[in-house]
Amino acid sequence: MITLVAILAIISTSSGDFRVRAEHSWPDPAGIMENLWEGSSLSFYQRLRLDFEKWSGVIFMEKDPGEELGDLITGGLAWNASTSFKVVAGALRVQFAHGLVLNHPGPWSGSDPLNLSKTPAFRVRVDLSESPGGNDAEPLTGAAAEYNFDSFTISTVLGWSKTDTGSSGLHRTESELLNRRAIEEKLAAFRVGYGPAGISAAHIVSEEDNVTESVTRISADFQLQAEDAVLTGEVAADFDSTFNFLLSCSRGQSDFRHAISVSRLTGEWPRSGADSGANHRIGAGYGVRWKPSGRVTLDAGLQLLDTYDVNQWKLGFQVSERIATRTSLTQRFKLTASEQGRTYRLQASTSWSPYRDLTFTIKLPLTLFQNLDDSGEDENGAGIEIRLKHHIPMALMDITVSAAAAGTDGWNSRIYAYSLSFPGEFGSRALYNSSALLQGAISLHISESTALRLKASFLAMEGAESLGSGSSETEGSSRTSAGMQLDWSF
Repeated sequence: MITLVAILAIISTSSGDFRVRAEHSWPDPAGIMENLWEGSSLSFYQRLRLDFEKWSGVIFMEKDPGEELGDLITGGLAWNASTSFKVVAGALRVQFAHGLVLNHPGPWSGSDPLNLSKTPAFRVRVDLSESPGGNDAEPLTGAAAEYNFDSFTISTVLGWSKTDTGSSGLHRTESELLNRRAIEEKLAAFRVGYGPAGISAAHIVSEEDNVTESVTRISADFQLQAEDAVLTGEVAADFDSTFNFLLSCSRGQSDFRHAISVSRLTGEWPRSGADSGANHRIGAGYGVRWKPSGRVTLDAGLQLLDTYDVNQWKLGFQVSERIATRTSLTQRFKLTASEQGRTYRLQASTSWSPYRDLTFTIKLPLTLFQNLDDSGEDENGAGIEIRLKHHIPMALMDITVSAAAAGTDGWNSRIYAYSLSFPGEFGSRALYNSSALLQGAISLHISESTALRLKASFLAMEGAESLGSGSSETEGSSRTSAGMQLDWSF
């Protein structure tokens, strides 16, 4: 009772926000039916953020389907002593330059050739982590500080973390629980910058089953900016003769921009990662964005990667045109090629708003997979996706409905449908064979500071005896899911 009163007193004298989210799907997966999972199939997330004068804090709790409630509980506290000095402690989110020495949680996905017209992300960040994504399998916990004075900056990080032996971050089955927090990691890192350049270093010691490993790496980075050009780079090395680098240059303004990048990313260093695609010995990319008129935008990019297993290259081209006041048309083409095969993805989409509060979107994806290995066959796939979003001002409500269908020869020719997501989420759903996905979402704006969101989806695959695999497999040819999210700011 005393704890509850203290929490209410803190909230009443500070600002912040509260978010709670829950989702469930039916039928129950094999992990539940066969008693393989320790917890329920409910997924749950809760976050509280507070700001009070120079202090700010966050605490969040998360569980994935199959995990016990409270599987992940973490947070942190930050003190902004002034505009030039900050100290944070707890769950950390950090990045030095391009991230070759230190970057947590790192890039979320591989590079997209349509984004190559700008330089990869370059930032110096020491902050609290507010997402469970970087804290499930490899949380970074500790303390960090950042000091800025004129053209001089210094950032330091001291970490002590317990991480999993695997990278899934799931703790459902007995074997997954045995791997949970089995590695003890200690980290010390710093970056010193002056003007456009900086020097970084990191030392990491990890111990598992009385076996200790360590790695030390250093780097030099720079970011040079002119009126219409940016040149960035980072070169890093360790004491085992491992050498990584990322160099990028972009030039242009709003109507025309292009960039070129060259990189090497071995992927052998923990707590590092850059927006340069899969691990590779050498890679290069070029992208361009051109707006020949106020209504038309063209994006194109090409990336070549010499990876450890195969050589890979990606090509992308997209044309977006606003053909009327409330109507747009987009055509996209992407090609991913390696020694195993080539995947061609084409998509035409249009969005039409007959009036301000109603938007109708239709997408037509097509996938062609050309197998270059004797172990498989060529595949083709096509689909359609229709989405309708309506804002009802009188009811303070947003309604979105979506329907997608696919007909493909298999997984290699799959198509992707947009997944209706809550704020703070992002996702797409892969559809293959003869499958359909129906979705609906409602957002209720209860007040200026409170919103309740509901969503549901139904997935069906013709002739399927089950969906998914492993302990997540469900019996039957369909699966239903529903969820809610409540957001309150104060």
